[in-house]
Amino acid sequence: MGAFLQDIRYGVRMLVKNPGFTAIAVLTLALGLGANTAIFSVLDSVLLRTLPVAHPEQLVLLTDPDSHGSSFGSEGGDRSLLAYSEFQYLRDHNEVFSSIFASDSELAKRPATIGRSSSGAARAEETVRVRLASGDYFSTLQVKPAMGRLFTPEMDQVRSGAPFAVASFAFWKQRFNLDPAILGKTIQIHQTSFEIIGVAPSGFFGETTGEAADVWIPITMQDAIYPGRDLLSPSSGEVNKHIWLQVIARLKPGITQDQAKAGINVVFQRMIESNIGLTASAAERKEFLSQRINLQAGARGPSTLQEAYGQPLKVLMALVGFVLLIACANVANLLLARGAARQKEFAVRLAIGAGRRRLIRQLLSESLLLAFAGAAAGILLAQWADTLLLQMVSRASAEQEAIQINLRPDARVLAFAIGVTVLSVILFGLIPALRVTRVDLSPILKSSAGGTTGEAGNRRPSAGKMLVIAQVAISLILLVAAGLFVHSLSKLSEVNLGYHAENLILFQVDGAPGGYKGPANLRFQQELLEKFSKVPGVHAATLSSDGLFSHSESADPVRVEGYTPKSGESPNTRMDHVGPQYFSTVGIPILIGREIGPQDSGNGPRAAVINQEFARRFLGDTNPIGKKVLDVYPGNPQEMEIVGVAADAKYNSLREKTPTRIYAPYFNPMWEHSYAFYEIRTQADPASVSAMLRNVVQETNSELPPIEIKTMPSLVDDSLHTDRFIARLAGVFGFLAMLLASIGLYGIMSYTVARRTRDIGIRMTLGAQPGGVLWLVLRETLLLVLVGVAVGLPVAFAGTRLLKSMLFGLGLVDPVAIVVSTMALAAVAALAGFLPARRAMRVDPMIALRYE
Repeated sequence: MGAFLQDIRYGVRMLVKNPGFTAIAVLTLALGLGANTAIFSVLDSVLLRTLPVAHPEQLVLLTDPDSHGSSFGSEGGDRSLLAYSEFQYLRDHNEVFSSIFASDSELAKRPATIGRSSSGAARAEETVRVRLASGDYFSTLQVKPAMGRLFTPEMDQVRSGAPFAVASFAFWKQRFNLDPAILGKTIQIHQTSFEIIGVAPSGFFGETTGEAADVWIPITMQDAIYPGRDLLSPSSGEVNKHIWLQVIARLKPGITQDQAKAGINVVFQRMIESNIGLTASAAERKEFLSQRINLQAGARGPSTLQEAYGQPLKVLMALVGFVLLIACANVANLLLARGAARQKEFAVRLAIGAGRRRLIRQLLSESLLLAFAGAAAGILLAQWADTLLLQMVSRASAEQEAIQINLRPDARVLAFAIGVTVLSVILFGLIPALRVTRVDLSPILKSSAGGTTGEAGNRRPSAGKMLVIAQVAISLILLVAAGLFVHSLSKLSEVNLGYHAENLILFQVDGAPGGYKGPANLRFQQELLEKFSKVPGVHAATLSSDGLFSHSESADPVRVEGYTPKSGESPNTRMDHVGPQYFSTVGIPILIGREIGPQDSGNGPRAAVINQEFARRFLGDTNPIGKKVLDVYPGNPQEMEIVGVAADAKYNSLREKTPTRIYAPYFNPMWEHSYAFYEIRTQADPASVSAMLRNVVQETNSELPPIEIKTMPSLVDDSLHTDRFIARLAGVFGFLAMLLASIGLYGIMSYTVARRTRDIGIRMTLGAQPGGVLWLVLRETLLLVLVGVAVGLPVAFAGTRLLKSMLFGLGLVDPVAIVVSTMALAAVAALAGFLPARRAMRVDPMIALRYE
């Protein structure tokens, strides 16, 4: 330990003595280590970190909205959400869970006023994120209150009988400044006041990664949060009408996940049997009974981020790892050059009895100091970068809130940083230490200069050049990856939507808070549509039940006249209800027949328009006009007659493969709708029209919440957010890699020119022209680049296959990305080599010959 401390003290003195070298090395490492730590912090929060609860390994997910299972009661496969009645049945009949809870699958963002229940003082308006949760929510998660009390199972017993709220610790701190008098205060949402009875512990954000609740409300108070809607009561005559809950449970001691999965599916199948009834056909029974609960490990909880950002973050982690390799190669080159300059020192120390192992340990100690200095600076850089990353990961539109994830470094992140630091020491410190201490004492001690001579000196530059070749190869891989993502984003932005996005605005109006249901809601939406059509600046107005790029979809099993299903096939199609002139307003062409008009309203025979994909799959070359389509959803058979075929259009994603879709009249619906998405085509500035549209809604019914109006271009732009996020970051890492590689190339060529000053002087004395000397150095530079490109291209080709699932519209080999990346790298490398070459051509022969 004494020798180690001595090495550390000597290393500190040497690094302080060479501030330029130290600053460049520390900055280079800080960039590499900081970028790795920043990306890992986000990846850890999104994919790796467990819920901040006791024994998270005991938790299991009965549903997971991110898994793309079936959220429709009639479809087979894994269920992604459950109805409240289903949750109650599983809770009351399960034998494998110690406790189980349900919560709203989406945070409800509601305007609220805050104050004391006993005070008439003015109250501040707030927007709060509300999570509805059953009474076993906190006890299942084994969360203890920071203050007050939490929910109990008794709160589930009485409908609308538990007007209580639990505040998050972050909400308590931000909105109440940790005031202990928060207990007893009220939060009024809509017309209901909720008394705050407790505060959740610090660090607890809820059960869903990416969503942090401000307050939790008992699920039995659902109608206060969603006024006018009844999501709790089973619907008579319909199965699982409202499927909106995610469900999490804690395993009983001694019960494995496989045992629990088998046990809960027995209960689930029994429940489905009791719900189907006797009128269902054999095919309907088979489809219903094919549903199942896919029990999953719940230590990390459900996530709103894994699907969108899981794969991109893993790719970015690999890319930023390459940046660290380049940074390490740069520092290794610096250490090689510095070690070459210190050979006289090493030779003297070896000559007076120092062992080579002792010198290696000394050099590794210096490398360790550099690494930890770089790591400290890198962690500070990572903190700043994490804030920037969170803004980039969050949605760009003003209507969207920032994603709620905790990026504070924990033990795992710090362990990662330390591990990467130690690995960096091995990568950039060990090889230079081994090479620079392998010296031939006699020629070095005889030399009057401190430079390198002899065989060892001849070997060292080749090691530096090998590192530069590796840097160029890795930089090319990163640049090609960045080019692929940028080219893919460009391809996506060129996708034809199938309609005109300009001057098209969209918003949702929910009639339930105003008390509109069934036929009354249809009349209300019809009245609104007529008023919207008369607003100055509106060219045309229509509505639909599933808005464009709203990520709201409906689907049902169907039977198509003239189509015979294959063995085991259950034809299913997306469905939308649209208003009159929907297609002409949005701009979707009608290819055959007509669109849905005012004459299709009422209770008469139901017209329908199908898309091209529906016609191709189910009707082939047959004329579809007049064909009947039967919606065979159990208990709700509805017949439609095809009156037109519309062109295919993008509904929720530019990447999506067009599904089959059928459009029915909104004012002759197949099932009840409480809300509608309005599509308004304007002929004036959308901003000026938007204010008048809001006034129309408030004047019609002041109980309705304010509408959130979005433009179609902004919705499409938001859908590209993940692609833009990874393209930007890949571009940043590619540029950083190219910069570091060019610095490394500049360093090695400067070192080479310095070592060959005498040789260049002799050449110029013998008649070599400056241009020839310039080309001599540039040729060596370009050779290193060409070798690096030759090494990097095959790896880049292989990497393209790994990235294929994340790219759009590109083949296995993208010539554009490869050519542009290679040319950019060659240009920067040529510049990095030109500066030392220019210095070489200006060498004064007389000064060069006097050098020795």
